[in-house]
Amino acid sequence: MNKKALKKYFVKDLKHGWLWRYQSQALFKFLIDASEFCKNGVVLDAGAGRQRYKPFFEDSIYVSQEHIEGISMKNMHSVEYDLIGQIDKKIPLRDNSVDGILSTSVVEHLRHPEEFFREAYRILRPGGKLFINCPFCYPEHEEPFDFNRPTRFGLQEWLKNAGFREVAIEPSSSCTEAVCSFFAFSVWNDIRKGNKPGGEILRENFLRLPLLCLAKAVYVISGAICFLVKISIDRGPHRETTFPIGWLAVATKEANNARPQAFKDKKEFMEKCKNE
Repeated sequence: MNKKALKKYFVKDLKHGWLWRYQSQALFKFLIDASEFCKNGVVLDAGAGRQRYKPFFEDSIYVSQEHIEGISMKNMHSVEYDLIGQIDKKIPLRDNSVDGILSTSVVEHLRHPEEFFREAYRILRPGGKLFINCPFCYPEHEEPFDFNRPTRFGLQEWLKNAGFREVAIEPSSSCTEAVCSFFAFSVWNDIRKGNKPGGEILRENFLRLPLLCLAKAVYVISGAICFLVKISIDRGPHRETTFPIGWLAVATKEANNARPQAFKDKKEFMEKCKNE
């Protein structure tokens, strides 16, 4: 896909908002940068899920890995993966074998993120890059496999301890986007005192109908106010944003004069570099 086709796929198929959504625009640029860096090379999608971002890497040898628990929890048995296993225990590839690693919305689900970053550093070729998108201000999700919300300094410390010396971390959204995105949800959640469906609440106590209606009205009004605030104030993330929805990070393995090995296709790469 060219950049125009990728944008259409990103917005329409993946349902990422675009108008007044600087977070989506930042993520799209992040993915384009990753795809351009990995062009004609090998990229590992570590914690690939449903492989939503695979089309960005049509000019790369795309290798996917997913955790068996993730496959079962999200019923992804029909998705084909090149590697199955815990990326925070072992990535079954040889040292210095891949050009880039993509990690999107994965770090928060790792019990041992430090181990993943060490494994990522090991399998990256010299000069290779790790591209990370992870949440910071975001509700718990995919319970009970939700373990981390690193600050920018915590993320940087993990990466440097793994061996990376060149680390760039940027906020993925403004503070305004973070607050407005979840304010209406928070009001709805607190009034209802949880995430139970409306029907279940009514079965428990019919007298809660007025409360449920109030919650819905407050939710709609809050959402409308937040939307107006966003389009009036939000101009996207800046370097000093300290309360973003998440982080976009790129960590580079120190380069040397060694010439990276080239592979004609995925089959050849897996035959030479898979390491059980």
